[in-house]
Amino acid sequence: MIRILFLFWYGVGLILMLTIGVPKALSFSNGMFLVLFAVYAASIEGKLGEQAAVRWRRIALVGLLTFGIEWAGVQTGWPFGEYAYTSVLGFKVGGVPFTIACAWVGVLLTAILLARGRSKWGRALQAGMWTVIFDLVLDPVAYARQFWIWQGEGGYYGVPASNFISWFLISASLSLFFPVRDISVPVYREAVRLTQLMLFMFGLLGLKEGLYVPMQVALAGALLAEGVLRYDLSSEKQMV
Repeated sequence: MIRILFLFWYGVGLILMLTIGVPKALSFSNGMFLVLFAVYAASIEGKLGEQAAVRWRRIALVGLLTFGIEWAGVQTGWPFGEYAYTSVLGFKVGGVPFTIACAWVGVLLTAILLARGRSKWGRALQAGMWTVIFDLVLDPVAYARQFWIWQGEGGYYGVPASNFISWFLISASLSLFFPVRDISVPVYREAVRLTQLMLFMFGLLGLKEGLYVPMQVALAGALLAEGVLRYDLSSEKQMV
């Protein structure tokens, strides 16, 4: 059910953003999309079989920690850099939209599912890498569309390098809260498709804004995820 709802919201939202824009009456849909993204990513992770209560406590902890980090970032400029959120993503607490914690949860869960490391540290490096790939696409587009505003001039479409370094370190560190588990090919495939959908959406929005490098990063990330999936599929066939 959540998959269908997410895909519907995704499809309608992408069409609107690429054409006439999101009507004012539907302005709440931007934040709601992040909620659906987080819940869908959590539903994919839930297929790994862990107890629901344990999983949701961990997810809630990630949401609280990342919201706290974002609050510190808005108030002090550390660790990401000087920035401020607009009203696009909905209701704010201390200058931070509630839904930004959902964005972190969605990105982190998909990054962990995509990481193929067999140790926590190996997986942490890969999870950090995947979140940076995603943010190299997301952040310039979000800045161009005024989801948030960077105060200084950064080196990558106005985004400072400290932002990407922080994404890597935070995501890699938070992944250590999650146990290393065998991820079946069907679960991995669904995580890959969700990642590709998100990269595709922000890549197209970047293209509309004239941001060509983020679109290229989106394509590279989607192809990399597909390549790892195809490798897993071929390995599984050889074992049969």
